[in-house]
Amino acid sequence: MLHTIENEHLICNITSNGAEIRSLKNKSSNEEYIWQIDNSIWGSSSPVLFPAIGKIKDDKLRYDGKEYTMPKHGIIRHNNALSFEQQGTSKCVFNLTNSNETLKQYPFKFSFSIVYTLFEHRLIMNYLIENRDTKPMYFSCGGHTAYACPLNASTKLSDYVIEFPTHQELKANTLGASGLLTHHQRDIETINGVLPLSNTLFNEDALIFTNIDYNWVRLRKKNKTKGIIVSFKNYPHLALWSKPGADYVCIEPWLGLPDLENESLDITQKSSYKRIDPGVQFSIAIETEIEL
Repeated sequence: MLHTIENEHLICNITSNGAEIRSLKNKSSNEEYIWQIDNSIWGSSSPVLFPAIGKIKDDKLRYDGKEYTMPKHGIIRHNNALSFEQQGTSKCVFNLTNSNETLKQYPFKFSFSIVYTLFEHRLIMNYLIENRDTKPMYFSCGGHTAYACPLNASTKLSDYVIEFPTHQELKANTLGASGLLTHHQRDIETINGVLPLSNTLFNEDALIFTNIDYNWVRLRKKNKTKGIIVSFKNYPHLALWSKPGADYVCIEPWLGLPDLENESLDITQKSSYKRIDPGVQFSIAIETEIEL
């Protein structure tokens, strides 16, 4: 089922299955900013990642001597069990709390909410995570939104760029054949802080930038100064990804990383996971601004 929020400038559709953004449009021009799913290429548009990001080693977590099966990207994606609440025309909330089913995959009692809000020309996605257990809780979370790069006879992916706020010397960690994170890094060439996109840029899968010191990037055509700004305050990692030759690019702020090839299965020993104490609520947001 699709749910809609809108304001004077934007209209956004979000599916109840996994709380994925399916569409974000400019109401005056009807321009679409979210990639429209083509199952022959990729069957998602904006997965919500919690409590894991990417591949989990052996698809398992271990806690207090017990093993739990955890799918790639966690338990929100493809999940139809989220509750929904409309809060006015421009705001809605999806929520998942622990259940007998989640406790088979994730060993903690929790509440996870995704709050979508349209404000002026921005879509704000806020994650609210509460530890409802009596023990510390460990998790990762992040975004995976595919932004449309419409291609046609006169427009190629190489006509688009990712602009960084400063002149970055980019080194990207890479994923191995197993889908797990390696220690191998690629030098990614930029021009005055601008990363040109191409059909071959993602041939080795996602570009994963760890321990970043910036909090926004801009997706735009190379001959334009404006585009889409994705802001991600307090996220330590950023991934960029697309299927080679596809007409989208995913901009993925991450709090946490895919498991390393030598990662412990013990969730308390995961090198990039966040810990929050019992009764604590944590929030973190991603904002998409449409520049006009």
